[in-house]
Amino acid sequence: MAEVEVQQQGATMIITINRPEQMNCVNDKVAEGITEALQDAEADSAVCSVILTGAGDRAFCTGMDLKFAATHGSSSVIIPGRGFAGVGGYDFPKPLIAAVNGYAVAGGLEIVLNCDLIVATEDARFGLPEAKRGLLATGGGLVRLSELVGRSVAMELALTSEPIWADRAMELGMINRVVPRERLLAEALSFADKIAASGPQAILNSKRLLRGSYARATERIWQLNSELAIVTMESSEAAEGMAAFIERREPRWQRMEDESLS
Repeated sequence: MAEVEVQQQGATMIITINRPEQMNCVNDKVAEGITEALQDAEADSAVCSVILTGAGDRAFCTGMDLKFAATHGSSSVIIPGRGFAGVGGYDFPKPLIAAVNGYAVAGGLEIVLNCDLIVATEDARFGLPEAKRGLLATGGGLVRLSELVGRSVAMELALTSEPIWADRAMELGMINRVVPRERLLAEALSFADKIAASGPQAILNSKRLLRGSYARATERIWQLNSELAIVTMESSEAAEGMAAFIERREPRWQRMEDESLS
């Protein structure tokens, strides 16, 4: 069974993370599969937009597979030049639509935040729980979140690790639509059909202009993001957080001075 499934529906490519039993968390095969699919979509002039979604009814994506990362390291789920899962830090030129069918947390939320349009089921939840595991949301979530929801709410999500429901995300302007589960893909495809009916070059240039102004404003933040990602992932705190997750226990934090300053 492929861990990433790809299908074409008209001018739309649909990419599905297919690890429902693992809450669609990302391992190396998922990262490689998404990367390959996006490369194909970018090269194919018949593809106007891409929908990203998750298999099953529990999760869109719950981020990095921590069991996999504890054994193999996290580098294999971060694609050079494209970021987490091949999409988290990649400025894909065509419209990306997220169809969120449950939990979108950690790297899963970071994938969502790199999409241009977001449709979610009524029971979808969004959060950045990395700090709870001694980790840092380095796939763009901390960079992009305050632009969408404001500094105070972004701080709340990042520092408390508590998720929010889809209706709250809608109120905050984080997502575009909240729909019943049975309408999720249809609503995402409706966006895609409207995009396909517009001028292809106008669509690409509109996205480029909207994203370009933001990218210039945050160039230094992305550099800091990379620097802090290395410091955090190499820390003993990150190792303890992942071990606690695997062993199904609470982390035993040592209150020590910031390792980045030592």
